[in-house]
Amino acid sequence: MEEKWYDGLSDDTFHTEEDKKYKEAVEKIKNAVKSGMNFDDACNSADIEDAKKKSTIIDDALKVLIADMYFMQKMSTDKIAEILKIPIERITSARESMLEEIKETAVKTFRGGVHNN
Repeated sequence: MEEKWYDGLSDDTFHTEEDKKYKEAVEKIKNAVKSGMNFDDACNSADIEDAKKKSTIIDDALKVLIADMYFMQKMSTDKIAEILKIPIERITSARESMLEEIKETAVKTFRGGVHNN
């Protein structure tokens, strides 16, 4: 098989510096939580300077953690709140937001795939 010009390039070769910083911050938060840190302290440890980006990264990191804990590990909402040391309402709100985003994406995908004649 012929080698392609992009063979051997790293997975993040085509990501912007901003994309890389975002991914690094989310990973740092996830790893801090996995090592036993509560969610808010984990977020503070990520040292994100831009306030607007910080809010987005924190929201996304929480959703990633919930997706893993709730959907993959089958943990209860109570258990997730206990581990992350945040109010259960925050878990519930983030989970509902995730499901709404999935719904919106599915609708957009469906509508984009249907041709109106």
